[in-house]
Amino acid sequence: MKILYDYVDTTYKAYPLACKPGCSLCCTQKIFATSIEAYYILDILSEKDLEKLSQIEGYLRPKLTHNQILLSYKEGSEPPIEEIPESLNPCPFLTKEKLCKIYERRPLMCRVTASTISCEEGFAELPPFLFQISTIALQLVENIDLGGLYGNILDLLKFLHQYKKGLVEEIPDYLLNTVDVDELPILPEEKDLKRWVGNLYRTPVKEELTFRDLLQKLRSHFKNYEVLSFLKEIF
Repeated sequence: MKILYDYVDTTYKAYPLACKPGCSLCCTQKIFATSIEAYYILDILSEKDLEKLSQIEGYLRPKLTHNQILLSYKEGSEPPIEEIPESLNPCPFLTKEKLCKIYERRPLMCRVTASTISCEEGFAELPPFLFQISTIALQLVENIDLGGLYGNILDLLKFLHQYKKGLVEEIPDYLLNTVDVDELPILPEEKDLKRWVGNLYRTPVKEELTFRDLLQKLRSHFKNYEVLSFLKEIF
């Protein structure tokens, strides 16, 4: 997963983005992620951090996973519209200095949210190519997390923390099962996008494995797992 994070970050850095330290208008509680991403963050949180999270309520929860939305469009149907309030509360990981406390491990959704103009003007603007790769990257993260969950990062962190302590066994209905979608949304004429994915797939991971090799290995290993069964191996 870190290989994908780094690859996406490197691509974004090649564009003249307005995003900079202290710019935090997009840092809200509307952060959707997978359970593996949440586990990656959980590892660096203190009990005090988790206690603060447990007191937060009333944030947005996704109705579908990212891949379920892709499947809806593929099947010619419109996915349900997310009900976004006029104002969103700041992300709990945002410091007083308006910096991200978990920046190095922030979820992919945070990494692909950017703009070439200052959001202070009231709207954001993302180059079409970055929008395309963000869609593919979010799909790949969900594919990696087979047998896992998808939801608001706050819900995921709370649940994983309780699960780790043996306090819960059942999955709350507001956390969604991840879905595997193999076909990437790339048109034949989109050569730059194909090249981007091809370079990612050929990226060495470890020993003689490429990113694609490892992805296929993980999917083969986890495809028959029940939801959250992989956590029994982690915890």
